[in-house]
Amino acid sequence: MKVLIGYDGSESSNQVFDDLKRAGLPPDTEAVIASVGDLLMSSPPLQEAALQAIGSRRVASSLKQAQTHAAKVIKETQELAAQGKKQLSAIFPDWRVSAEIFTGTPAWVLIDAGVNLNTDLIVVGSQGRSALGRFFLGSVSKRIATDARSSVRVARPSARNGSDAPPRIIVGVDGSPAAEQAIYAVGQRVWQDGTEVHLVAVDDGTPPARIAARLPQAANMINSYFQTKDSRVSAMLEWATEELSHINLKTTISREKGDPKTVLLTEAEKWNADSIFVGTRDFKSGFERFRLGSVSTAIVTNAHCSVEIVRPSETMQ
Repeated sequence: MKVLIGYDGSESSNQVFDDLKRAGLPPDTEAVIASVGDLLMSSPPLQEAALQAIGSRRVASSLKQAQTHAAKVIKETQELAAQGKKQLSAIFPDWRVSAEIFTGTPAWVLIDAGVNLNTDLIVVGSQGRSALGRFFLGSVSKRIATDARSSVRVARPSARNGSDAPPRIIVGVDGSPAAEQAIYAVGQRVWQDGTEVHLVAVDDGTPPARIAARLPQAANMINSYFQTKDSRVSAMLEWATEELSHINLKTTISREKGDPKTVLLTEAEKWNADSIFVGTRDFKSGFERFRLGSVSTAIVTNAHCSVEIVRPSETMQ
């Protein structure tokens, strides 16, 4: 498994390493520490200075300042990447760990790096370094979770950090192929004995007739969807329980009513979960977008624990 880990030296990114102890990643994991130097956000207003300098005798001086600043940022980024690599190697000595540095806007750089490096999972913290950075970097995890092609894990500290207690995992189940992929992802990991998985299926209680009234041209499709959904969810819960039990995971089930986002977040907090696994997909129809919304994005934003957004690999799509 190949993992790309965004690292900026912040407390949040250091917490990523503790979270990975509870992520069930295999001993042959290949990890790339990625540190991004954001030349624009970390600099004085270079564009303004350049505009003021045009036509003046200070052009050469302004360019020199810009070059000096860029060199400083790149050096700091190299140091951060080396620091992250050293920390991760100490925690996971069996992993193959390397470090890469990039320059640009962090979210888009990490998304592109995930594609170019053919990673299975991108891992980021939930916040960045500075007070100003939190405004921008706090949205980095959300942007990556929304737009990355690979699975994404947004790491938050567990209330049980420092404890040897086995992980506790929530998995959202709605009968869809995306939910099946989330279950499959959990089943492919290497978990310590005693790990618990809580499967949560949510009925949002929306009457199909109400949706059909809003989309009359799709009424037949909507009615068919609701008729088969419950049986799909039941079959998936049964399959998941059997498969996860085979690998010695303690599995329990909840079937709840309410808004899926609210229910999953409430269950995770009540159950003191270390992470939530949810599937996501590219919605190919207007009905799917209308019906399902962006549950995964809302959970990434509001969860108290780590969240893993599971996408199928290219070979499984």
